[in-house]
Amino acid sequence: MRLKLSGPDYRDQDPVTALADFKKRVSLYEKKYVPLGEHEERHNMPYVQMIDVGRKVVSHQIRGFLSAQTVYYLLNFNLSARQIWITRHGESMDNVNGKIGGDSDLSEVGQHYGQALTKFINHERESWDARQQFKAMSTHFPPRPGDTTPPNPEYSSADSESSAKSFCVWTSMLKRSIQTAQYFDEEDFDIKQMRMLDELNAGSMEGLTYDEIKTQHQDEYELRRQDKLHYRYPGAGGESYLDIINRLRAVIVEVERMTDHVLLVGHRSIARVLLAYFKGLNRNDVADLDVPLGMLYMLEPKPYGVEFKAYRYNPENEWFDLVPNYQLRRAPFQTSC
Repeated sequence: MRLKLSGPDYRDQDPVTALADFKKRVSLYEKKYVPLGEHEERHNMPYVQMIDVGRKVVSHQIRGFLSAQTVYYLLNFNLSARQIWITRHGESMDNVNGKIGGDSDLSEVGQHYGQALTKFINHERESWDARQQFKAMSTHFPPRPGDTTPPNPEYSSADSESSAKSFCVWTSMLKRSIQTAQYFDEEDFDIKQMRMLDELNAGSMEGLTYDEIKTQHQDEYELRRQDKLHYRYPGAGGESYLDIINRLRAVIVEVERMTDHVLLVGHRSIARVLLAYFKGLNRNDVADLDVPLGMLYMLEPKPYGVEFKAYRYNPENEWFDLVPNYQLRRAPFQTSC
């Protein structure tokens, strides 16, 4: 009921009137509805039934990779209100020198970025909790005249203190990512490092600049320019964007499963894949998304889509400015992993 009243069918309508209308619709549905189960099982038909957005999931005669992956996704899917933050690490010394790959430390600018990121995320976390608690106190179910938003089931005035969400901070295993998150208090944030968030490995070209690759490995440079998505760097450990997509599958499922906030401090290729997934972009756009240093992206899953915001780091006041109506776009071919 809550989800339906917040959907497009009843947007900007009086909640009391909307609830009465929806109950009439449900009564009509009940006259025609035939539940899954007996017929399908009697005829050995595969089906998956999800009840109350994952409270209960029933699967029958599920075989094959795609079917099994679908069930696995549904088992981990939830509509819990939370925020997903994505950013690249702060500026590193290799960024300053134009080198790709490597494991360099942050520059002084990168250190300032990490400090500002910590302050801003703390501020946004407190603001989000305050908004959720305000909604819980000012909305009701069944709704009353004047209510505009259904309450978040996880928040109530009775247990508002205990309902504050945990906040996870995930980094790669590379120094520039770990150092960007070093200012978060481990007493307040659950901080983890994971190799799955490492930057795309450039193989034998790690540590080179793109000008050096263009002059010393012209054939490889041209192959990559023609098809960045499928191109795999030569040499031990070299990866392609398809490798990164496969590597991040487990991370994405975990983010879908969890009910806590999470900040992922990654790298250019990591941010591209994650943003493309959560925004539902075409796979062919992944390798060319424009995700520069200094950008912070927020995604808040909703029952009918994802709320998306982008913030740009302002070094003058060491804060993040909201970028109105920000749209992810493809960048022209450039020297980027």
